[in-house]
Amino acid sequence: MTATLNSRADEKKPPGSSSTDAKQSDYRPSPWRRWAPVIMVSPMAILASIFIFLPAVLTFIGSWFTIPLAGGEWGFVGFANYQRIFSDARVIQAIINTIVYSVGTIVPSLVIGLLLALAADSLTRGRALVRTLLFLPMTANLVAMAVVFTFMFDFRSGVANSLLGMVGVAPINWLGSTDYSLLTVALVGIWRTASFTMMIFFAGLATVPDTMHEAARMEGINGWTRLVKITLPVMKPSVVFAVVMAVLQSVQAFDTVRVMTDGGPQHSSELILTMAWRMGFQYFDLGAASALSFLMVLALLAVGLWQRKVLSGKDER
Repeated sequence: MTATLNSRADEKKPPGSSSTDAKQSDYRPSPWRRWAPVIMVSPMAILASIFIFLPAVLTFIGSWFTIPLAGGEWGFVGFANYQRIFSDARVIQAIINTIVYSVGTIVPSLVIGLLLALAADSLTRGRALVRTLLFLPMTANLVAMAVVFTFMFDFRSGVANSLLGMVGVAPINWLGSTDYSLLTVALVGIWRTASFTMMIFFAGLATVPDTMHEAARMEGINGWTRLVKITLPVMKPSVVFAVVMAVLQSVQAFDTVRVMTDGGPQHSSELILTMAWRMGFQYFDLGAASALSFLMVLALLAVGLWQRKVLSGKDER
């Protein structure tokens, strides 16, 4: 009886199943398949360790010492560097300027980038050409473009004041006035960041199914309502990524300020990075510069953790 049952069970098995199971049980991944991901990721991991993680660790260590620029022994000072930067009016001004610059750059860049992405996505012809032209500011060398904008905003012969003169407005000292210097470098930041956010939003629009737009049109949902209720919620990962990248770019602004205003006049356009550079290589206070730089690293880390929390959905509980 047992032999009969076993023979019937064998008859019910699909042909070749026993050999297939044997092959699967005998299968062993080759060493290459096991180590291929590690080998492929290693170059980027090594570069990140050398140029990102190692400098961050050294910055943290250096923030607790006085560091002779010409070499010599480091002297442990504890929290003295942090106390010194928070008691320095120039550093406080740089922090305030960075916050103002970031807010004044991030919000317009996101709005302009979204509008440009919607306009480019609505085109039926020439979409690739328009997208390429709109992305050109992000690919341009920022130092070279800062030099160009310096000439454009020149008080005597700049294009900006020439245009204002055509409408009867008095010339503005864009780069030499404490009232306009930060605004001027922020305009350049908007010009560059809006190009980048446009590409992110354009990629996000491609993830919205056409069926959702068709269903919305059938329900009479169009315009602003469709954008807010349907398009942006579906594009949530792209929106969060665009916000984070805009924050990172605004907080790390350096080249534009260094070339156009050098933080002046009277530190009115000084940002955290330019102030850290000045403390280290003009005031020769590498310990305080390390402390200020490490605080910025912590701020950027907080932004990254916020992005991870939002994308994981924990903020919706």
